[in-house]
Formats: sequence, structure tokens, C-alpha cells
Amino acid sequence: MIALNEFIHWFEKEVKVRWPKHDFSFTEIGDWHWRLREGFDLDTLTEAVRRHRTCDDWRVPGLKKVHEYAREIQTRSRPAWAKTNRVHRSGIPKAHTFIMCIDKDERGRGNVGWFVDILLWPFRTPWTPDDYQRVAAEQARKYSDFYGGDWEVFTHTTELEMMRCANQLRGTQPLDLNELRKRYKIPPQPR
Repeated sequence: MIALNEFIHWFEKEVKVRWPKHDFSFTEIGDWHWRLREGFDLDTLTEAVRRHRTCDDWRVPGLKKVHEYAREIQTRSRPAWAKTNRVHRSGIPKAHTFIMCIDKDERGRGNVGWFVDILLWPFRTPWTPDDYQRVAAEQARKYSDFYGGDWEVFTHTTELEMMRCANQLRGTQPLDLNELRKRYKIPPQPR
């Protein structure tokens, strides 16, 4: 929710400048504040005002059009996982993509069972599963070069699942690598 004094400052800086010939009354500014104060941030409102000024009849500012543009901008900028209910309160999806060292390399290097969560930033960007897969594969290669070991990509899993898998790899629970690859749909990689 945007405070009234913050909104008035924004209104003078972004709206009044774009329509200098229009005389805004305090009641009109109050109406704009009442309609736009909840659900939008100032960056979204600024973009909506800019679009309204450049795309529509620019002689008279329209609160309805600014609200429509702001709603459209907000809908487009939400990530795909935020449109479904697969998010934590922090805005990070429940199902993650991880990379994990599953075996030592031929020189005996690698910390078996060590895993890393792959997060793409900014969180508001609608990243696709292919984006996560591409970045995870690249990170797995970099970790393999730097730390050693055989790193695999795990998709659509949780941190709890990864901890269970890490315990199995470390020898505290029995593990079958073929079952692990089948369970997490890991394609066989050439050596």
C-alpha cells in the first residue's frame, strides 16, 4: 500500500509533468490514490503512466486506462510459478533444480553428496524449466572443473529429497545409482 504523501510526490513527478495543461484538483489526486494505492508499486505505475501518455489520447489523463495498463504490466511481470500456487512466502518455487556431486572423478577428487540449489535472478522473471536446466548443466560443468567429481542435475525436487539422496551417497543409506538416475530422469552422460 502506497502512503498518501509518497503517492502525491510520485504524482507530481510522473503525472503532472506529462499533462502540464491539465489542472488536477486535490479530489482528483485522492481518487487516483484510492484506485492505485493497493496492488501496485510505483515502478509499475510509472510504466503505466508512460504507456498511457504515449499510446492513448494524451490530452486528458485517464485513471481507468492507467489502472488497466498497470494491471497488464503486473500480470506480465509475474513468473509462471507465481500464477500457480507453487510458491513459498519468499517467492521461491517449492520445486527446485539442484546439482549434486554423485561420485568422485578418476583422480579421486570430489565431495560426494554435496549439492547446490540453482536459483535464477531476478525472481519476478518468468524462467522456464529449460532455463533452469541450461544454467544447472553449465554450473555442474563448472563445479566439476573446479571441485572435481561427477556432478548431475536434479530437477523438480525439494531440499529434503536432496538431503536424503546425499545421505544415501555418503553411505548412511544404501543407494543404487541407476535407480537414482531413473527416479530423477537423469539422461546417461558420456564419459
